[in-house]
Formats: sequence, structure tokens, C-alpha cells
Amino acid sequence: MQFESQTVEQILLVAKDMTAKVPNCWAVTADQRGGANARVVQPFFSQLDHDGWIVRFLTSGSSRKAAEIASSGRITLGYQYDPEQACVTLVGAASIIVDRGYLHDNWRTEWNAFFPKGPSDVDAVVVEVTVERIEMWNLARGIAAPPNGLRAATLLRAASGGWQSL
Repeated sequence: MQFESQTVEQILLVAKDMTAKVPNCWAVTADQRGGANARVVQPFFSQLDHDGWIVRFLTSGSSRKAAEIASSGRITLGYQYDPEQACVTLVGAASIIVDRGYLHDNWRTEWNAFFPKGPSDVDAVVVEVTVERIEMWNLARGIAAPPNGLRAATLLRAASGGWQSL
């Protein structure tokens, strides 16, 4: 397969489409010793907030994950979409949101299994990720770095808020 250069818009469109199809992703955080910890999370948007590339997921405020996010302010989210032999990695700044009103407005009943007190549970917090870098490889759609597709197509958020290809 020959990989051709894709426009920023094409890469963003495919990344949006893929992440919308994947219900769970890997969240990777840095630990205190310079290692990494990975766990599965379930973003709770119907699709990305595409204008701002914001990803949110629920977690326990007393978890190691929350502590690592609070310490580093960073996270990497990894999505795999097997039907297209594809993956998307989103890297960005992460923060913890403890706003009970926000939780109440976005609460899903299935979360009661983890937080029986519902949105009033003080341990339930939202992690908000502002995506700064997107890396993608999609064999079915021919998206990867040319000429041979051995590197991911990579976008970096510019200071203006737009995206530039690396």
C-alpha cells in the first residue's frame, strides 16, 4: 500500500470518526517514578467536542489515576479500531473537575454501579482533557506518514488553536 500525504482536515475528520466509534480507550498517566500506568476509561461524550477537541471521562477522585493527573497535568488517550486496522492517540493537558452541577447534568445511570450515591458522591470526578497532539495510523484509509506508513500521521495544536501537521 502506498501512503500519500493527507491534509490536516482529512486527518481530523478520520480521527473524529474513529474515536466516536470506540466506546472505551486507554488512559495513560505518568507515575511518580517516571513510569507509566494505563487503564481503560469510557469517555462520556457522543462525539468529541470537535471544535475544542475536549475529552471527558468519569473517575474516582481518590484513585491513583486522579493523583497522577493532578501531579503531572498530562494524559495520553489511546483508541484502537480493529475494523480499519487503526489507532488514534490523543495527548494533552488534563484537569480534574469536581463541579457537582456538571456531574448532575451529565450523569449516566450505569455509573451508579461505581458511585452508588450518584452525582452527589464526592469521590466522583470528571477528568477533562484538552487535546494538544493527535497521532493516527489507519490502514483502511491509508493514513500514516508517507512514503511507507511506518510512522503515524501527527498533528500538533498551534498557538492559534488550529492544527498543523508534523
